[in-house]
Amino acid sequence: MNSMGRGFSRRDVRRMAHSSGKRNSAKRLEEEMTILEQVPPDLQSRLKDVLSQQEEIKVAISTDLQFDGTYGKDWVLVTEKRLIAFNRNGAPTPEVQNIPLEDVESIEIRELHGNNIMKVRTQAGAVEVARYSKRFAPKFAEATPEIESLIDKVKPEALDESKRHRKYVASGKKIRCETCGSPIPRRSDVCPNCVEKGKLIFRLLKYALPFWRVSAPAVLIMMVVRLVDLYPAVLSKQLIDDIFVPATQAITNGQQPEPGAFGQLVLIVLLMVGVNVFTMVASAIRGYMMAWVGQNITLKLRNDAYQHLSVLSLDFYEQRDTGNLMSRITQDVGRLRDFISEGLQNIIGDSMALIYMCIIMFAINWQLALWALIPIPLLIFFTIFFGQKMHKVFHVLWKHYAGISTILASTIPGVRVVKAFTREKYEVGRFRNLTDLIFEGEMNAAKLWTVYHPIMRFIIFFGMIMIWLVGGRQILNDQLTIGGLTLFTNFMMRFFMPVQTLCRMNERFLRAATSAERVFEILDTPPSVADSKDAIDLPDIRGAVEFRDVVFSYDSEKNALNGINFTVKPGEMIGLVGHSGAGKSTLINLITRFYDPQHGEVFIDGHDTRDVKVSTLRKQIGVVLQDPFLFEGTVADNIGYGKPDATRKEIIAAAKAANAHDFIVKFPDGYDTKVGERGSRVSGGERQRISIARAILKNPRILILDEATSSVDTETESRIQEALGRLIQGRTVFAIAHRLSTLKHSNRLIILEEGKVDEIGTHEELIAKGGTYAGLCEKQMELSKIRAL
Repeated sequence: MNSMGRGFSRRDVRRMAHSSGKRNSAKRLEEEMTILEQVPPDLQSRLKDVLSQQEEIKVAISTDLQFDGTYGKDWVLVTEKRLIAFNRNGAPTPEVQNIPLEDVESIEIRELHGNNIMKVRTQAGAVEVARYSKRFAPKFAEATPEIESLIDKVKPEALDESKRHRKYVASGKKIRCETCGSPIPRRSDVCPNCVEKGKLIFRLLKYALPFWRVSAPAVLIMMVVRLVDLYPAVLSKQLIDDIFVPATQAITNGQQPEPGAFGQLVLIVLLMVGVNVFTMVASAIRGYMMAWVGQNITLKLRNDAYQHLSVLSLDFYEQRDTGNLMSRITQDVGRLRDFISEGLQNIIGDSMALIYMCIIMFAINWQLALWALIPIPLLIFFTIFFGQKMHKVFHVLWKHYAGISTILASTIPGVRVVKAFTREKYEVGRFRNLTDLIFEGEMNAAKLWTVYHPIMRFIIFFGMIMIWLVGGRQILNDQLTIGGLTLFTNFMMRFFMPVQTLCRMNERFLRAATSAERVFEILDTPPSVADSKDAIDLPDIRGAVEFRDVVFSYDSEKNALNGINFTVKPGEMIGLVGHSGAGKSTLINLITRFYDPQHGEVFIDGHDTRDVKVSTLRKQIGVVLQDPFLFEGTVADNIGYGKPDATRKEIIAAAKAANAHDFIVKFPDGYDTKVGERGSRVSGGERQRISIARAILKNPRILILDEATSSVDTETESRIQEALGRLIQGRTVFAIAHRLSTLKHSNRLIILEEGKVDEIGTHEELIAKGGTYAGLCEKQMELSKIRAL
């Protein structure tokens, strides 16, 4: 059977059994999301009693929920004649609903919280045939118009056109990982199961390559220091075997020590002092060099992450908390700096020290060296065992720390609202709940470490006992000198300390790997709106805008715009009217190309917006929002934000055109007055006029006004309307407003209803038509009369 080419007949049922071989995860995902799935064997025999001889199944889709709320598969099958639903409802044998297509009036999708229900409406009533989670919504959205087309063939023109479902267009968002088949987190495009921590660290180290001229000498210095640092232990062996032991024996025998013994002692002591001074100075130089490398890597990584954030599309930010992103750029990158500048040095240095000591120990006494290495496998085993548990703890902790950043990022700028509603206790409670979770997580980590470290210490103690037993026996058998045993004991302390440090480094390694995963997730997320390879610079435009059969959905389930068609001439002012959720803001988001339509085209002066560079498009579009955003800085900085090279004269001219100059010069510092975070030090009307001045200075060919006067008093609105009157001259303008009186300058009005163009025309034409717009005007007039009373 071809998976999509045709249906299957009754004769084909036996050939529809699932193959017994194990499919890979990507194949399972592909089959799971198709609208012509393979029917399981237990249902195939039941189809024999339902299907006619030549009847072919055109749609076969499974669910992941049953009507009793449990997880499980129900099935919906559709042929040219009937719709068949298999519903188990917790029973071992599914119930069968057989609905002739000629009885179907409509197919309905009822959207619930966390799941949807497919209904089939007939003359006898509505029948629920499938319940499924949001994950299966794209599959059912694609299957529904196919079912409607089969109904058309049985009874043409029977379905209500207004209730038809448009053909589903995928958004491109991955639902499951193509490698392992695991669900992709909603706020990520990266599969956490397929991220390899080792590769993350090696990828992080690639950032060090540009600084190899500093890092390579630092590593060489470290290798020399670690080798020289072992020399005092060798000198101690020489001191005991060649000076102290012979001197003790001579004194015991009533003889004088050799005359040059004291001079040898002084020489060895001076060598020890020189070695320590050398290692101290060299270690300080190496530490500074590695710190410089670490800071430079952090600088580049942080800048790269922020630069990539700047090109990501709006949907990325809408799916993530601000505090979460802030913690990745600050805290996570800081942990990576700590790992590179300090942790990595310790890993390499301790590893080299272990190698040097092993060489020396095996050279002196290979039998004793072998006994000394017996505890190493136990150290490695417990390090890996506890490391896996610690990673889970740290991953949860980082999320809680990011949650604290999110709370701070929302409550500090919104402190006025918090105090106005006396919600201080509530916000403090939220913060305390999160810090309690962090405390609990840190204590869970502490429990693991309090078990881990004693085990490590006992293993080290066991190694020391082995050295004393085996080494002591060799001394008694005259196979080892006292100086050799002392050197071994010294080396064992040195040997196990680096091993223990490396074991503890597992904690730092896991922290760095987790932080690297969070930072690289940002860098690996592609922007959903990006320039194509052959994108061109958009030339200076006149302002013509055209929508051709545009379909757009935010969630790949319900269309925010559903078949939008209209044309706007250069210089026209278009008023966008409709209820909340009708699609007004979505429409202007497509003009500015904050999003791309899933179907259809948006043209600016005959250029498809997807064929031009985003920067050259947005440079010619100005936006004045309902809640204008001002950046921390001066008034002049905010007015000139869209034109960084603007002169003070141009800034003042724009402010005068926006009726903002008079109140700006009354500020203590005039145009150099700080507006505060998000413009908190100026009023709402002042923020609005500053944003209008910013748009005037940019001099866009297309202007978008999004409820620019909805939240100000009458006098301020009058000043803003006067400024807008200057701003809209000679430009193509799209204005959104709920107060219809603010659209009096519009050449035409576009009335949107449930993502479709319901009406289009001038004010007089729409009033005469007596449709949706006329009804809205009548309601607002009645409301105005009530207010007047």
